[in-house]
Amino acid sequence: MAYIHQLIENRVIVTKTITTKKQNKKRYGEFIKSIFILMDLICLNFISIGIVVFSGLVLNNFYFIVFFNLSWLFLNFFIRRNNFDRNIETLRILFNDLKLVFIHFLFIASFSQFIFLPDLNILNLGIWYLVFLPGLAISRIVLFFLLIEYRKQGYNYRKIAIVGGGPIGHELHEFIKNNLKLGYKFCGIFDEKVSQEKSDLYKGNIEDLFNYCSHNKVDDIFCALSSNKSKEIHQIMEFADNNLIRFRLIPDFKMLFNPNKKIDLSFYDGIPVLTPRHEPLENVHNRLIKRGFDIFFSFFMITICISLILPLLAILIKLSSKGPVFFKQLRTGKDNKEFYCYKFRTMVVNPDADKTQATKNDYRITKLGAFLRKTNLDELPQFFNVLKGEMSVVGPRPHMLLHTEEYSKKINKYMVRHLIKPGITGWAQVNGYRGNTANKFLMEKRVEHDMWYLENWSLWLDIKITFLTTWNVFKGEKNAY
Repeated sequence: MAYIHQLIENRVIVTKTITTKKQNKKRYGEFIKSIFILMDLICLNFISIGIVVFSGLVLNNFYFIVFFNLSWLFLNFFIRRNNFDRNIETLRILFNDLKLVFIHFLFIASFSQFIFLPDLNILNLGIWYLVFLPGLAISRIVLFFLLIEYRKQGYNYRKIAIVGGGPIGHELHEFIKNNLKLGYKFCGIFDEKVSQEKSDLYKGNIEDLFNYCSHNKVDDIFCALSSNKSKEIHQIMEFADNNLIRFRLIPDFKMLFNPNKKIDLSFYDGIPVLTPRHEPLENVHNRLIKRGFDIFFSFFMITICISLILPLLAILIKLSSKGPVFFKQLRTGKDNKEFYCYKFRTMVVNPDADKTQATKNDYRITKLGAFLRKTNLDELPQFFNVLKGEMSVVGPRPHMLLHTEEYSKKINKYMVRHLIKPGITGWAQVNGYRGNTANKFLMEKRVEHDMWYLENWSLWLDIKITFLTTWNVFKGEKNAY
């Protein structure tokens, strides 16, 4: 069932849609959508009128309210256009709402200052939005609860037939049976090999499917036949097109890919291509966002933080032991390319620096070096690596060349972590997997967390990891040595 749920959630179900107007019984989908939008506008206008009244301004108030509503509807179309999908999770809906409210606030705060209410206090505007947000969330939760109950009573449903009596077909049936809130009504399973033991589920073969759909209202046909049944699949697809039924093909790659991971589906001139690993940073737009965050944050750290403490640290490092202020070491970067990673020197100069990692109570670490390592201050020069584009603020920690060679042979999928830029901090580090990597199990867990980060990157995740890293600096970490 987890496989089917993941397929539906990630939309890796190939769908043949019908654009012709249906001449069948309405399912009230548009009516329900209108109710949700109407509730939005009621909450929204309570806020917009409140802003106008309490601002004490009357000039252009009508145009402000009109602009307030139109901008909401405009942004709503782009941000929450999937909010009414049957399979969307409640948390995803609330997250989309939060994002919409925040962007709308920025939109109104910017334009109202120049056009409608130039004397409007931004702080007061923010307070009104803080009132609006819980009201919107409560109305959304109540409406969805009522919708779920409405569907459980047998209304606002879509009737579906399943073709294919194999494991995937039965898993889909179980998913539908256990998720009444989605509003799907099961009609039966159709297969050439009809099982007598499960005759209550089976309605016949493919010819019986055509006959059943001709005499009964069916909205969707889910086809779970194997790929070697291309002739039968094509016949079912043509029948669906000619009878105003949506056709959905479920690809069976359960044995090849992890069903709990996101999978990307793309088309190369009509050729479907499945990518078993979802990588948000493969998108140019996301890479630009991440690079923008890297430049902004590293520039801030260099100008505000490093520039202030560098003279003092340089003197203290020189006094602690002989050697340079900075330590540079060749490490493995993105696409397995080598680069010099910078740090404040925390050890006495020794010939094993490029071979042996620091261990607890390592004799090579100076007293000042122990403090720098404990507080992560030794990593600050790596913000110069970030500005140069060799590293990112957040990403898998770069390892010595010797360790890359060693662990690429010992740990499966170790090299995957080099598909993106290494980071000053990372998801593995804030989850406790930092420090010495001599323990193979701990290294495997680090790689596991690095791969999760690669597949689930978002700007908010980078901000979260940066915040947790800063928090850990003050809290202290037992593996920091």
